Amino acid sequence: MQIAQLGEKQLIQRLLQKRDDTLNIEDENLIQSYRDDAALCINSCKYSVFSTDMLIKSHHFPVGMTPFEMGAKTVNVNVSDIIAMNAKPTAIVISLALPGDFSVDDFDALVDGILYKCNEYDITLIGGDINEADEVITSATAIGEVDGGVRFLNNAHPGDIIATTGSIGDVAGGFDLIYGAGNVDIADSLKDELMDSVFNPKLPYKTAEYLREHPSIVTSMSDITDGLASELGCLCDNNKNCSFKIYEQMLPYEKDLQTIADANHKHLYEYLFYFGEEFELLLTLNSSEYEKHKDMLDDITPIGEVIEDSKNRVILVDGNGHESTLKIRGYEHLK
Repeated sequence: MQIAQLGEKQLIQRLLQKRDDTLNIEDENLIQSYRDDAALCINSCKYSVFSTDMLIKSHHFPVGMTPFEMGAKTVNVNVSDIIAMNAKPTAIVISLALPGDFSVDDFDALVDGILYKCNEYDITLIGGDINEADEVITSATAIGEVDGGVRFLNNAHPGDIIATTGSIGDVAGGFDLIYGAGNVDIADSLKDELMDSVFNPKLPYKTAEYLREHPSIVTSMSDITDGLASELGCLCDNNKNCSFKIYEQMLPYEKDLQTIADANHKHLYEYLFYFGEEFELLLTLNSSEYEKHKDMLDDITPIGEVIEDSKNRVILVDGNGHESTLKIRGYEHLK
């Protein structure tokens, strides 16, 4: 059956029923508002945090991504921005634009992917809209809350540690395993892991929860969705008289990425610095606070240091100790 046979109102009721089956909320006013013209949120913190992103199938969902995975990615993209502010995500609004011949089964799978991630992050789908388009488009606004622990881009200090969560370059390597050179001589288990990072990206959610509980560790923070070089450049621009010195040998990445890069006639830096879609965090850390807590932060890897420098640049130190200024570029719409 195609969704055009049901129409917008029946699809919304179908979505709401799926959502209601997953809710664990006792406040009747909140529940009622989710079916009204606008949704209520309880104000329990000093600040509400908002982030919105639009995803278009031909640009943001790789070929082969299932509707379930599209729904899950839609939530991930938006929640990533909330946790990058050191805030707790609480709710999400999602609008869908779908082709009329999109099947009802695929619609259900898309909604299931959304609700799966909502449950994982303990957030509520509080509303949205459904419209028609020539291809799948998902647009979401995530809502979070934070008190004094909010972290911006502009609070790094000389002496801070620069660090990332997870490993860098996995998604770039995964894309080239799927769509690039075929036979690459690496372990099948690693191939599966890298390809899974494309279709099932993960957020460093547990690490973000710990940082939220101990805000003194972090001085500034961003996510790496547009590429590590781009995000480093953004941090640099927001912290005057500071430069960011990055040590290549400290970067956390699978060494077999070099084999994949060679097979696709690319420089390894294209994977590590310029691809994006990582959904990891880039952080500057108070060095003494990090030392106190590092045993609980095994997902965080120091990759460099903030130094006092009026040139305001990103300095890359290679394996031979040679320093160069890293070129800043990354993914950007309309370019």
